Amino acid sequence: MSPIRPRRNIGIVLLVLLPLALVATAAWALSGRTSASPESSARPETAPWARLPLYGLLRAPTDSARRAHRAEQQLVVTCMAAQGFRYTPAFAAVDSDTSPALFGVESLDPSGGATGAPEPQPSEQRRGKGFDRALYGDPDLSISARNKVLRVTRPATGCLAEAQTRLQGEAGRKQDLTLRMQLDQGERDALQALEKDPAFRTLTTRWRACMRRAGVTADDPRELIGDLPRGTDPATSPAIRTDVKCKESTSYLKAAYGRLAAMQQQWVDANRKPVAEWKALRRYEDGVAREILKTDAS
Repeated sequence: MSPIRPRRNIGIVLLVLLPLALVATAAWALSGRTSASPESSARPETAPWARLPLYGLLRAPTDSARRAHRAEQQLVVTCMAAQGFRYTPAFAAVDSDTSPALFGVESLDPSGGATGAPEPQPSEQRRGKGFDRALYGDPDLSISARNKVLRVTRPATGCLAEAQTRLQGEAGRKQDLTLRMQLDQGERDALQALEKDPAFRTLTTRWRACMRRAGVTADDPRELIGDLPRGTDPATSPAIRTDVKCKESTSYLKAAYGRLAAMQQQWVDANRKPVAEWKALRRYEDGVAREILKTDAS
């Protein structure tokens, strides 16, 4: 089986590559705000990816995520207005519970999207240097954190930074970024562990045999989607239609996400300290958000 590796993008957004889009914008800050909580919103229990432990920690939409989203919006709007700017936050998909599409195309159902990839979110409308300076602060000042693969920065000043500091605390804001990078590395490490998992390798062998019987040769779903000509519409590609059928006949997605969940749980069990700190920070943030929203409502 070929190693799990990044593929040329034709519309599939890999969960492990999502942090590459983490830039210092309000859209990023709001869409990236999630927490693992028993009040997690309802989502299809049959979704094979719904029980990924690190997905639950980092990305699953929850009531607390929505509260933090609304509170941060209100803080930024108020801060910008105080500086003479009208700020309309970009939409952030805190209510969206979209498949991470880690194993290529997962469905050809137009209502669910052929790729299972999330729709790109619009960013804020830029309104000149003064607007950007008020929102993002001094471009020469930032906070940052990194893991083995990525280095991510956030603005250190400006209305966005002030809102996040209000919600998370001065030290908590830096901690949030550091922990986010650690959990992101956990997702990457789990995928590497999955590559060596005997059950997953056997599963991929069954998928490969199904594809070959249909006249399509590929080592795994990632290779298949990565090797399609640029501009190919996965929804109309005969090879992808065969791929989806073979996934269904071999229960590939359910089993693959199940094995990945096991790999992620092993990482979580071996990294209890950052996981506990992440949950504690989310609880603190939610408490502050509740107070902000209560004050605003009154």
